[in-house]
Amino acid sequence: MSIDKKGFKYRVSNVLAWGGYIGFIWLIFSIAMTIVEMNNGRRVPFWEEMLWGLGGYLGCALVNYLIIGSLRLLPWRDIE
Repeated sequence: MSIDKKGFKYRVSNVLAWGGYIGFIWLIFSIAMTIVEMNNGRRVPFWEEMLWGLGGYLGCALVNYLIIGSLRLLPWRDIE
């Protein structure tokens, strides 16, 4: 499948790929903060933040798949 590199779908795919990547970074940050807080003796897990990060990551990947036929989990990889 070929996609026009100057078309609207390509640009939307780029935005979704980077948005999903930001969600992934948020997920990793939430997991790290939960580990740090639990090691300090506090029981403050960041479950809601983890779900938001995972939802953003997977949601952007799903919409990207529906638009162009590729999940594009890594935004710096080109579309075939």
